[in-house]
Parts: sequence; structure tokens; C-alpha cells
Amino acid sequence: MTQDQELLSFTAQILEQNGGAVEQHESFLMALLPDKLSHLLKMPEEVRIGENGTPLLYGSPLLDNLVQFATQEAPVVYGELKVDYLKKAGFEQLINQKLSFGKVPTRFVKKLVTVSTYMVLICRYLAMSDERKEGLIEVALHEENGAIISGLAGQWQNYHPGFFSQTELPSHFPTHVDDIIRAAMISAQVDTKAELAGFFKGIRRHLNRDVKNTREYYQALQREMEANLENPKLSEEQRNQRKEKINDLPAEMDRKITDLEQKYQVKINITTCAALRFLIPVVRLTIEIKYRKLVREIHVNYNPISHSLDPLVCERCGETTWRVNPFDKDSGFLLVCSRCNGKN
Repeated sequence: MTQDQELLSFTAQILEQNGGAVEQHESFLMALLPDKLSHLLKMPEEVRIGENGTPLLYGSPLLDNLVQFATQEAPVVYGELKVDYLKKAGFEQLINQKLSFGKVPTRFVKKLVTVSTYMVLICRYLAMSDERKEGLIEVALHEENGAIISGLAGQWQNYHPGFFSQTELPSHFPTHVDDIIRAAMISAQVDTKAELAGFFKGIRRHLNRDVKNTREYYQALQREMEANLENPKLSEEQRNQRKEKINDLPAEMDRKITDLEQKYQVKINITTCAALRFLIPVVRLTIEIKYRKLVREIHVNYNPISHSLDPLVCERCGETTWRVNPFDKDSGFLLVCSRCNGKN
């Protein structure tokens, strides 16, 4: 495929994915665009693109607009992961090892082999100070409850991912995932700070070095100026002027240190790059929980990618946790983390 044909194919794909009708020829496209797309790309609704039409070249306004339009939102792809083996036994022991429900009695009820949906959100971070550092963070979540699945991030590539076309998406994927993405971004902030620990350490070292040098400079300057006060050739007016300058030195030093703190302040920006949503075969475990005279069941997945149970989620604050406690709520009870259990 020539470079021109690659540009035509890229353009046709973007237009068709966003409601355009495209007829592709060897050296040009004939396109019919919906109003919104026509407005965003600053093109007529019916347009010829390529040879003898709107130019489509590297650096051309049309290509720049197409690239900007294609990347203004993080792309989402849908797929499935395949596993060769699903655990068949030992779930009760695993529940007792991994999960804690306080002092209330629990019972493993049943298991069911099924599929569940997970999201891997890929985020880009940029940390800027007098230096800069950037990189990518992967956050994996269970779409059903927003639990962070640390064993899935960075591992999904090893499980033969296959991808669905946009026209053949299974119905398993939830439509509304705003809460899931919010949880992912909170986790991405935590992971980014951990990833930048060495960067922060280096910035603090540079700041402490420069502050130390600044203090030493002003201390030496003050000693020198105080020694010069003994010069017999100084007039009384000159001596008073130098005393005023000496008195101003601490404030001047503090301003310099404040400037250094501003210089070394770290600003972090985190943006989403892409979302991958996967169907994954799991073993869904049903657990019965008894609290006082109340009984309820919850579902926990055995995840073959992480080779473990998925963690729980606090039903009050949404935090991922392995330990929950019953918490009275109206005529029933919630399962909450230790922090929320101490709140009224």
C-alpha cells in the first residue's frame, strides 16, 4: 500500500466510524458527511478528498484536523482473553485465605463458570518541575463493581487477546462506566505518585542543595558586610546604609528560597490514552453472609489472569479492599471497609 493509499484508508476509516458514507477509489474518496462531522472537520457535507479534490497530504490542514479529531477522545477497544485452564476446586480455602468479613459467619454456597467484563485503562502521566518525566500507567478494574485488579494490569497481553469489531460487540459490556473510569483515575493518581517516587526524591535533593547553598551564600554575605562596618573610612551615612542592607538580608534570603520552592514545585498531569474492555472467563463464587438475623449473598470472581480472587469493594466509599465489616443500613446491612465502619 502506498503512502497516499494509507492516508486514504485512514481517512475513510475515521469518517465511517463517525457516521460518514465513503466511496473509496484508487486515488480519491467521495464522502457524504453528517452535519456535526462536516462542522468539526470544516468541510462541506459532500466532498471529494484526494486527487482533484481537497488535498490529503502530510501536513495538510485536512489531515491535521482528522488526527486531532481522532485523538480528542481516548479510543476504546473491546476484546476477550482466553485461558487454557480454570480452577475447579479449593475455593473455600481461598476465600478464607484472601477475604475477611469481620466476625460474622460466612458460607461458600456454589460456583458457576461464566464470563465477566474488565477494563484496562491506559493513562499517560507528565510530571514537570525544573525537570520533566513522563510515562504510562495501566489500571485494571472489574466493571461490575470497580474493584482494582492489580494482577490483570500488565498481564493481559499474555492471554491471547482477540478483539471484536464495533458492529459485533457482545451484550455483556455495561453501557455506563463513568463511575468505573473515576475509580480508575483515582487509582492512576496513586500509582503515578508511586512511580514518581524516585523523581520526587531527586527534586527534593536538588531543592535542599540549592536552599543550603542560598543560606550559606547569605550567611557569608552577612559576615562580610558586618566585617566591612569596621572600615574606618566609612562615613556614618554609609555605615547606616550598610546596616539597613544587612537587616534586609534575611527577608531577601527568604524570597530567594520561596522562588526556589516555586521552581522545584512538581505539577502532574494525568490523561487517558486508551481503554481496553475485555470479556474474561471466571468462576463466580456465591458466599452467604449472616449478620444478626439477616442473611445476604454476594458474588466474588476467581480470576484466572491474576490466579486469585478479585478483591471486594466497600459498599459505602467504593474503595478496593480484602477486609469488610457489616454495617447497619435501614433494614439490611452494607459491607464496608474498616475506615467506613468507624464512621457514623
